[in-house]
Amino acid sequence: MLKSDFTGEVMIFSKEYQERTFYTMGLSKKKQDGTYENGYINVKFKKDVVVPNKAKITIQKAWLDFYLKDKITVPQIFVSEFEIEEQEPSGFTELEDESPF
Repeated sequence: MLKSDFTGEVMIFSKEYQERTFYTMGLSKKKQDGTYENGYINVKFKKDVVVPNKAKITIQKAWLDFYLKDKITVPQIFVSEFEIEEQEPSGFTELEDESPF
């Protein structure tokens, strides 16, 4: 039996499709010529977990999982334990709400 265990910091991207939220994780690797190649892999969280788009998270416990689509194996990372980074995106400052509504 193959065992896998993933930990570390990643950026999570979310996308709404047909009233469901789908998640991916950004990946990158350095090529021999020194440039970087970027990719994505599907991510699944426990039921009812909501992660904002472009959230930086620290994965504490995750493993390789899959689902079948038209009899083709589609790999994904199942994240069972994580923390969302508590940091403000660079270049932004919080403004006081001056809206009359």
